Parts: sequence; C-alpha cells; structure tokens
Amino acid sequence: MRRISAALLACCVAVAPGTSSAALDLGAIYDGWADGLGRLGDGLGEGFGNLGSGLIGGLGRGLGLSFLHLSRQFLAPTEGTESFEETFTHQGKARTVLFIKPKVASVTPAPVVVLLHFNGGSRTDIANMAYAGELARDQGAWVIVPEGISKKWNADPTSSSKTDDVGFLATVIQSSVAKHGLNAKRVYMAGMSNGGFMTTRFACERPDLIAAGASVVATMWQGQSKACNPSRAVPMTFMLGTSDSRVSYSRTSAWALLSGPDTLNRWIGIHNCDPSKVTSLALPDINTQDKTTTTLLRNDSCASGGAVEMYVIKDGGHTWPNGNDAYAVGLGRTSRDFSGTLAAWSFFEQYSLP
Repeated sequence: MRRISAALLACCVAVAPGTSSAALDLGAIYDGWADGLGRLGDGLGEGFGNLGSGLIGGLGRGLGLSFLHLSRQFLAPTEGTESFEETFTHQGKARTVLFIKPKVASVTPAPVVVLLHFNGGSRTDIANMAYAGELARDQGAWVIVPEGISKKWNADPTSSSKTDDVGFLATVIQSSVAKHGLNAKRVYMAGMSNGGFMTTRFACERPDLIAAGASVVATMWQGQSKACNPSRAVPMTFMLGTSDSRVSYSRTSAWALLSGPDTLNRWIGIHNCDPSKVTSLALPDINTQDKTTTTLLRNDSCASGGAVEMYVIKDGGHTWPNGNDAYAVGLGRTSRDFSGTLAAWSFFEQYSLP
C-alpha cells in the first residue's frame, strides 16, 4: 500500500467528511501542508524552548504538541474515495460514525469492514493508521469507522461499565446495511488494541452479524474467554508482537488477559479444530531494516468450517503491521514485511455469512 506522510492534513486543506477527495490534487497538497505544519510545530517548540526552561519553554513545547495534535484531526484523503459521517443514537447518546467508500463501486452490494480504534484514539486516527481509504478504493469495500464513548470501547464483559457497545455496533451494522444497500453477508470487523478486544467480544456475542474478524495487538480478556459461547464460530485472524509492552504475547495474567498462544488455543477450541493441525509459515523477511520477522500460524481443520490464524511478529511492538508511523511513537517496532490491512482483507475474502 502507498505510504502516506507521517503528519496528517492541516485544518485549512483537510477534506471534510462528505467531500470527494478527487476534486483537487490532494496528495501533493496533503504532503506539503502536513509537513509544513509539523515543521511549524517543531520550530515553535524549539524556538520558545530556547528562551528558557520555565513558563515560556513549556508554552513552546505545548504549542508544538498542539500543532501535532491538530494535524491528526482529519481524515487523510485518498483519491478515488468519498467520505461522510452519520449520527447514531444509542442509550440516549448521539455518536458520530465515519464512512469511507469507493467513488466507483466495483461490486454491488458492497462488502463492509467495520474498523475499531485503539484506546484513546479516534475514528480518523485508526482510519489513517490502517490506510482505510486505500482499502476502500482498491478492494471495493465500504469502511465504517465508529467511535467509542470517550474514545474507549467497553470490551470486557466483566466490566462495571454500562456502555452497551455491542448493541451500538449492532445498530450501526444493521442500519447501515439497510440504508445503503450493503452486503449483509459480507460484513467484517477489525480492531486495534482496545478495538481488537472489542472485535473479539462482538464475535462472541453477535456472530450473526459478522462473517469474520481481525484483532491487531490484542489477545482476549479472561472474562471474555469464560463467557464466549457463540452460536456460530466466527473465523478470526490475530496479529501480535512478541515484544509488545502493553499486551503480553507470552504471559497469561491470572485476572486479566490471555497470552497469544492461549488465545489461539481458545479459538481453536471455539471452532472445534484438530489441535494437531496447526501449520506454520515463515513470511519472507522483505524488510530487514524493521528488525522483525513474522510467522503465520493457521488451523483450518475445524468442524466449524472456518479457520483461526495468528501472525506472530518476532520483536514486534504494539503497532499495526505496515501502518502509519505517526501513531506508533514509543510503541515498539512496526513490521514492514506485510500489511496488516491487506492480511486482514485477504482473510476476510474467504468467508461470508450463510
């Protein structure tokens, strides 16, 4: 997938939802203004910082961070796509959902990918990180990007939170399919971190609405593991880094999260797969500079008719494979050997609801 500038579009040239990105030469405008905005923020921070380490220095650093934050508030434009927003009310709260669709439909009705952000992220954050616009343009899918309350999903069924995100996402899916004539049998869900945990919860509780799921840098809550007894086993692909400092690949917590291997085994059990039939494939190390290597574990010898996959990224961090680095600062290494977005889509294409 085409790499996009690390900084995002400045406010004065951003494509607002509902605007076609084909009207201008947005690639050049985007890169120029975004890079300029980043340099301005850095310059202000450095300039003020040089005046002192007290109030003025703090103000300079704050301005630099503010400009960086401002540059991330907008959806990066992708030629050949259109975007718009709709409001859904659930539990008495109005919530905004971003839609990204190909300007020219390649298949009708179109498939759907529901994309869920990480904790503290926004709908535009995850859309930009995963290059959702390119997915829509190149694969002909609509990408629907909701947002959690206070930018967080209620992903743990044992949580005391009263937020019904399962119900909210079900409403978004059912309403969007009906209103826009989308393919109800080819709705998929993918999420990162908190969004990955939410994807797993949704697959356990509403398997009737998604054909397959993808969870990036997320395993499974212990409470979810105990509660998960779906009427249908949803095919799942997971992507985990062995050096993730936030979600441990190797360690199962007695009260919180399953490890990567335990998560894989739990889903092998959900699909009633033959546990001896896990295959292992080493992906080509096409980018040695990222200092990661990846092994794909897969079991498709399952009574469910589905499959379970896990990409194990050796020395990988809490990052989206081949994602936008602007959102991966301080979170470890990002694999450049494969695209998490395209890997998820390749998995999704194998499945549709009965």
